[in-house]
This record gives sequence, C-alpha cells and structure tokens, in this order.
Amino acid sequence: MANRSGQWRVTDPANASTKWGPRSAKWAWLEMILPLFATALLVVFHKPEFIPRLFTESATTPVAWVAWALLGALGGITAFSGLLVAFFLIYSPVYLAGKAPMILGKGAWTDRREVRFYALCFIILCALLALVVWDWRWFVSAFLLLTGFAPTFWRALV
Repeated sequence: MANRSGQWRVTDPANASTKWGPRSAKWAWLEMILPLFATALLVVFHKPEFIPRLFTESATTPVAWVAWALLGALGGITAFSGLLVAFFLIYSPVYLAGKAPMILGKGAWTDRREVRFYALCFIILCALLALVVWDWRWFVSAFLLLTGFAPTFWRALV
C-alpha cells in the first residue's frame, strides 16, 4: 500500500529484504546513473583512447564547462559511494569479531540479516585483498564496479 509517492509500506517486516518494490523517486536515478558512470570510468581506465575529445581539449566552450561540471559531480558521488563501501568493508571484521560470542550462540539474540550483510562484506574484503596481491588493476576494476553498483548491491543484501 502506498503511503507517499513512490514509497510502499511493508506488510511483513521480517521479509522486507525480499521485496524489491518501488523506491524513493529522488534516489532512483542513482541506481541507474552511478553504475553507468562507473562502467564508463572502468572503460576509460583500461582503454584511455576512449576518453571523449571534449575532455582532452581545453575547456573554452560552455559545453565543455558543463561536461566538466557533470564529470566532477558524478565523480564526487562515486567517491562518496566508494568511501561508504570502504567503510563497510573495513568495519566488517571488527563487527564480526565483536559479535562472535553471539554468532556462536553464547550471547544475546543477533539479527541474522545484519550478520549476513557483514559476513558478505568480509568475504568481498578478502576477495579484494586477494586481487590487490594478484594485480592492482583487477582490484581497481572490482572496487570501481562495486562502488558503482553499491546502491543496488546494498539493497539486495539488506
């Protein structure tokens, strides 16, 4: 049932994560634009010859200024998303270590979705660390894709 435009009331809070219903309209664009921008950055990272000519010339036209402003805005949003991803990945071992007695059944009740979220973050952290050891370019690519798809990824996990 709709309670505000674009938002839905969850009738079963225990299974809220399984419902991929409508989301807030002011954030819906982020789940489309951010992955596209991260993918474009990934292409330019691996193939610098694909950089648009608009960005390789001097910014003398208003169109170039608008393009640079858009690039800066999207880059800032991507950087902020990357900081959030890095925080959750780095915090996951700390969280899991703190909840170890509860996870093993010797403590109070623990939210399974929260533990699952941090366990998956820890697995992703281990995979990213393995990529750093193997080849830093693969790490940058994986982290950039994870950053770009973070809003969708977090909605799927939580």
